[in-house]
Amino acid sequence: MRAPAAEREQALRWLIANRRPDVCIEQAARMMCTMLPRDLATMQVVQRIVEEEKAKQTAAKFNWRTHPSPLSHG
Repeated sequence: MRAPAAEREQALRWLIANRRPDVCIEQAARMMCTMLPRDLATMQVVQRIVEEEKAKQTAAKFNWRTHPSPLSHG
């Protein structure tokens, strides 16, 4: 019996969110792709989740209130 798409996506999101702290998102995704059945829908969901998580990390690192360091003119 296959899990409905929403449940599968929720489970994949949980696995990525609760990975070990020393495992990067890309490494977790590679491992999941190795261990999970290789159907296109699952691989696309994993890829989308990874892209979303990477975008969240990038946004969290960016602080628009912080001015960039001045450029040296010389």
